[in-house]
Amino acid sequence: MTFRSAKEIVKDNRKGAAELLEDVVESIQNLKRDEIESYLTTLIIGRYSMSPLVNLANRIFLSLELEKEIDLIAQDLEEEFLSKKEKAVDNMKRLLENKNYTIILTHSYSSTVVQSLSSVEKVKVLESRPKREGRKTARKLSTKGTKVEYWVDAGMCKALENVDCVVVGADTISNKSFLNKIGTRALAIVSNSVEKKLYVVADTTKILPSKIPPPEGEYHPTEEVWDKDDGIIVKNDYFELTRLKRADFINESGRMKGKKIKKIAEEKEVSKKLLNIHPLIKER
Repeated sequence: MTFRSAKEIVKDNRKGAAELLEDVVESIQNLKRDEIESYLTTLIIGRYSMSPLVNLANRIFLSLELEKEIDLIAQDLEEEFLSKKEKAVDNMKRLLENKNYTIILTHSYSSTVVQSLSSVEKVKVLESRPKREGRKTARKLSTKGTKVEYWVDAGMCKALENVDCVVVGADTISNKSFLNKIGTRALAIVSNSVEKKLYVVADTTKILPSKIPPPEGEYHPTEEVWDKDDGIIVKNDYFELTRLKRADFINESGRMKGKKIKKIAEEKEVSKKLLNIHPLIKER
């Protein structure tokens, strides 16, 4: 069993949410009960934009408040979270197969999306600047035998031609919107306008309690997109929010509309500790 400090996990930009969840669960089992709260506090302050980690911390805080055995709770939560992801993938695959959707357009990178599209005949992938996460998606799908077309972001409208639907992931889902790589909102608006269905495949661990505000973006160095200091204001935001009404959501329970997602968010209980430490609540 490997221990990773909260600071290590906060700085880890290589692993996805599922892998980081596993690291957190293993790590807190090496801690004393009174150390767990401090560990999770550091985690939330540093990675509040990753909703599965926020939801994991919330559930553990609630368990601590009820004085439950934390080791058993952590193990159960890890298994529950990973199981939900697998079921969401299965449901997305089943929907595509039942509707005979063979040409899909996607944006950015999500391990859940890649797994969901692994059996599709053809996938069009938008590059997703500035980091071009679409390359990772394209390569992974290509190694699975999928025919892949890689498109520049500006070709979004043309890429939509002849596709059956659009499938994307989500970093966070709130009671009003979902957060994903910048460009997702434009893709949602355009796909809606040409009557192409947009599906968000993400299990319910991505849904934040309605009392927790979603992050609105994540700004990165201007040098990634502009190499000189010319007195020009450069906006390099990685993420943006898209309204729930623009998509159908596929999770471990099946297919859902925004109203159902909103209800789930409103029914989620929130620990007092999380309300006290969450950065976006403290800013209010």
